[in-house]
Amino acid sequence: MSTTVSCSIDLESEGKSTGYLTIGDSTNHSGWATYMVPIIKYKNGAGPTVLVLAGNHGDEYEGQFAARDLANNLDINEVTGRIIIIPCLSQPAAKAGTRLWPDGTNFNRIFPGNENGAVHGKLAYYLSSELFPQVDAVFELHSGGRGHHFIPCSHMVWSADVNQRKKMINSMTSYNTSHHMIFPEQPGTDPTTLLPGLVERLGKELITTELGGSGVATFESTTVAKDGLRNGLRYFKVIKGAAKTRQELGLSAPLILDLRGSRSYHSATRAGLYENVKGCGDAVTEGEVIGLIHDMDHPDTPATEIKAKQSGVIGVMRGFPRVGVGDVVAVLGPAYASTDEFPENPS
Repeated sequence: MSTTVSCSIDLESEGKSTGYLTIGDSTNHSGWATYMVPIIKYKNGAGPTVLVLAGNHGDEYEGQFAARDLANNLDINEVTGRIIIIPCLSQPAAKAGTRLWPDGTNFNRIFPGNENGAVHGKLAYYLSSELFPQVDAVFELHSGGRGHHFIPCSHMVWSADVNQRKKMINSMTSYNTSHHMIFPEQPGTDPTTLLPGLVERLGKELITTELGGSGVATFESTTVAKDGLRNGLRYFKVIKGAAKTRQELGLSAPLILDLRGSRSYHSATRAGLYENVKGCGDAVTEGEVIGLIHDMDHPDTPATEIKAKQSGVIGVMRGFPRVGVGDVVAVLGPAYASTDEFPENPS
């Protein structure tokens, strides 16, 4: 176990405990400093262990609200097993209202971490070596942050292992969002450095979300985050009561967007202000204009059109309007009622 990270609470004891992960640090203001990450544990008898994580990126808020709501309001008598909650992984980023840590580190790109590295590396190492091995399932709650806006959804990466894929689909749909999204491995990213990728490779159950975005949290998106988390915990049988499907709740059946193909991603072709001409959930046809990039420095320059590279439903639109060349401005793909309808390989 890392000697630079310790947990102030006994994760094995019965009942509710609140405390901190304490991480040794050294700063300009204190040669001997301690970085403290709040952690909450509920344990009531035998049952599965589920880890709830939020605030991986600092400007993603719905998951932080849902995790804090659970930490503050869960009744220990509801629990049948153990729930470990870390409401905000990247506190320096969250306090700054930024996606990244102050030194530019993307916490979701540094796994399995570094026991003798900076604070974020030590925290990632502790998760990888201590917490992940002892849990059965992980909730990793994201939203679109400042740059993007998602239809509130749970999502997954398409696994080549059919049995693993089925487990992931069942976990994903238990969050009861109106839409679910199937992604490829993230373009330009080493998948072995991602928190969810490590959890999956360890053979753990996993639910990941994108619960809104644009750097805000609405009442509606926060409600989806809270309700989905509770239903997902019932699905994993770590709190009492039966998980409900959307149909059982009187809601419309979910749509599942296939975003695996290269034509799903649309990027800015010039710098400027991006205007969403189509919104999340809109159905579009190939060649239809979905956005405009305005050159605000040259009033005689026509807006640059961004056109849909395929027909489908927009799952992600631009949040922060200022864009540079190459910034993703929209993600769209065909919608299905079931993953059984998915082609094995997207065109």
